[in-house]
Amino acid sequence: MLPGVEANTTMNYEGGMARIACIFMQYQSGVVTGSSQYETYLMTSTDMDNYWGGLYVGAMKNAQLMYQMYESSRPYYAGIARINMAINMGIATSLWGDVPYSQAFGLGIQGGNITGTTQPKMDAQQSILNAIQAQLNQAITDLNQPYASNTTVPGGDDVMFQGNTTAWIKVAYTLKARYFNWTSKRSPGPSADSVVANLALGMASNADNLYTAHNSTADQNQWAAFENGRGYNVANETLIDSLNINGRVDPRTNWYFDTTGSGNGTPVGNILGQLNPNGNDNMLGPYLYNGAGTLPTPVVTYAEAEFLLAEAQERLGSSASALTALNAAIAASISNVTQGQGTTYTVPSASLHTIMTEKWKAMFGQPLEAYADYRRTTFPSLMVNPIGVLTYIPQRFPVDLQESTANPNAVFIPLNVPVWFAQ
Repeated sequence: MLPGVEANTTMNYEGGMARIACIFMQYQSGVVTGSSQYETYLMTSTDMDNYWGGLYVGAMKNAQLMYQMYESSRPYYAGIARINMAINMGIATSLWGDVPYSQAFGLGIQGGNITGTTQPKMDAQQSILNAIQAQLNQAITDLNQPYASNTTVPGGDDVMFQGNTTAWIKVAYTLKARYFNWTSKRSPGPSADSVVANLALGMASNADNLYTAHNSTADQNQWAAFENGRGYNVANETLIDSLNINGRVDPRTNWYFDTTGSGNGTPVGNILGQLNPNGNDNMLGPYLYNGAGTLPTPVVTYAEAEFLLAEAQERLGSSASALTALNAAIAASISNVTQGQGTTYTVPSASLHTIMTEKWKAMFGQPLEAYADYRRTTFPSLMVNPIGVLTYIPQRFPVDLQESTANPNAVFIPLNVPVWFAQ
């Protein structure tokens, strides 16, 4: 069951939902057919059916079955399953706000009759974030159990960490910091304290990073599979201009995008408000794409952890600590993206604007997190696409059609209404 849960987490984190967030965050532009509708903020409920199913059926239900069935006999498996549950529930509540949780996974069959509810209530986002923290707490407890408490332990079937429980524990603490940080608008001081406390037990270097795993051309990462199969997305000029400022060429530029065909390696991106007028706008580079599609992609990273720490310290009024963490985050990102080949740079101050703009540059491979940050902080400062069908960057995704058809609790919420943590 574990490889299937992790595979679905991978699909959810680097697939269609991430591509939409990538366009909204102006990392890439969708310039052809289906992608061009997202470029103009056109989303429909039908678009969401596969994403909703991938989260609830593919990943979360199977994760729940794992820890319900095996927590007492195989706590290491249960702990990994709970972390995957937390990641996927985080995606769901980030994109839709109030979503099913407490009544979402209780369906069964007894005596030929369905038990549980087929119309689960929408739990408030605040309660879901609390439930995510509880999942991660239990995961840490499970993963700290003695080896002898397990009848069998994960190994190669854990395609992300090969059963390394120490690594998974660091991921769990870093995720706790991520989700506590989401509540910064609602509880600035306490959330910052929680971020700092959990990061002390979280990731300490790029060696701790959690990636998706892809081992063959038959198992391509979703960025590569989409580019190889469709190629609808190109670099956005907004990101390229932000990476290359004041005469400094950011070393990540030629890793994010393939600049070999754009004249002396000069990066070229689609200008916001146009649809591929240049014809030679850059496609993905060697950070996420290698032709064969076998590159791992980031899920939780040390760079993200340092950015979280920088933001928390800035909220707590510790400017020096915030700046130290921010420059450590930039260095970790550049080293990770360029495989240690890029020269880092530093910034002189750590305002919230600077922290979030630098984090946005670094989260190119994790656009779902950048999308959550943007709605929470309004940084980076992005222009609304002038050819958009909306006059704003959407604050949420539309409710899934199949869910809204079958469940009267799933009602459409206008796309300009922020989710709870962004209000």
